[in-house]
Amino acid sequence: MRLAIWSTTTPRENSTHQELFRRQLDEAELAERIGIDQMWFLEHHLQPSATPSPNLMIAAASQRTRNIRFANMVNILPFRNPLLVAEEAAMLDNLTGGRLDLGLGRGLRPPEFEAFGVDQARSREMFIESFELICRIWADENFVHHGKYWTIVKNGPLSPPLIQRPHPPFLISAQSEESLRWAAEHDIPFAQIDSLADQARRDETLYREVQVARGYAPAPRLYLMREIYVGEDEARARSEAEPYLLQYWELWNRYTQFTQGGNLPDSYDFWRRQAPMLHGMSFEEIVANDMVLLGGPEAIANAILRIAGQLDLMGLTLVFKLGAMPYDMVERSMVRFGEEVVPRIRAVLDRDAAAIRVAAE
Repeated sequence: MRLAIWSTTTPRENSTHQELFRRQLDEAELAERIGIDQMWFLEHHLQPSATPSPNLMIAAASQRTRNIRFANMVNILPFRNPLLVAEEAAMLDNLTGGRLDLGLGRGLRPPEFEAFGVDQARSREMFIESFELICRIWADENFVHHGKYWTIVKNGPLSPPLIQRPHPPFLISAQSEESLRWAAEHDIPFAQIDSLADQARRDETLYREVQVARGYAPAPRLYLMREIYVGEDEARARSEAEPYLLQYWELWNRYTQFTQGGNLPDSYDFWRRQAPMLHGMSFEEIVANDMVLLGGPEAIANAILRIAGQLDLMGLTLVFKLGAMPYDMVERSMVRFGEEVVPRIRAVLDRDAAAIRVAAE
């Protein structure tokens, strides 16, 4: 089971975006030192916490690290020409020395679709057409494609060529049944944001059924995302992290406003139900449901073992930066995780799922 960090971006008071990006690169270096396997960078547009190009962050971070893998979580395919996505991924594969996973998604925020002049109701169709084109482009196939959304004329080899063969691993965000079925049909790992354990377990079951029916070997494919703060003890962790956690959790209110305003198309029905539910959770409910890993090192380790005992995870993705939490708090939490939590869980995480469940009990 892999450990990943999803690097969020929230500007701090009296700080600049230059500082924010520099700290993200520092975070990548620290993540590698404390034993994290993967670092993910998000894509958002026209908001204070915007990172319009996760690919640029990967390019920069790859030059300051040697072993950690990177993923763009995600490249929003309806906003990008698939030829450009395929070529940028190939370039990143070279820059990282083959340490790239290509994270793909169809987008969620209505204001971003409006800004790009893209009909959000067509996002799934656009995603599928783009994905199929990226695979063809990577296959070094010369072809002409006149599709519903894109025209591609590929009359030469992919340049630069890929390092990883046959291509970098894919990773997608999938929480609706339709997205889960599509991911399973292609045996692609999927990430879930703030899913309750019973939701994730249900989705794993559906994924596995489709995965096996399509002839793939049954294997863990779920990355579960959790916010985290490691304090000296539980009392201090709660008092220190609570205001920043609640600020970060307010993101679900923003999505709830989109749903109440009728801005999300029918194909986003999952989020029309999920966002208000998450926004309505109290601080105590968030913590009690292990939606956030909050406490001293031993409590955090026990929570991770508990989650691993409930689910057949491919990876656990952690968000250390909660809202505008000061950078020094984030760094202390990460260091404690590496020095005092990872040793408690590493041997267990390296075993098979059955061994994890036994240890959790």
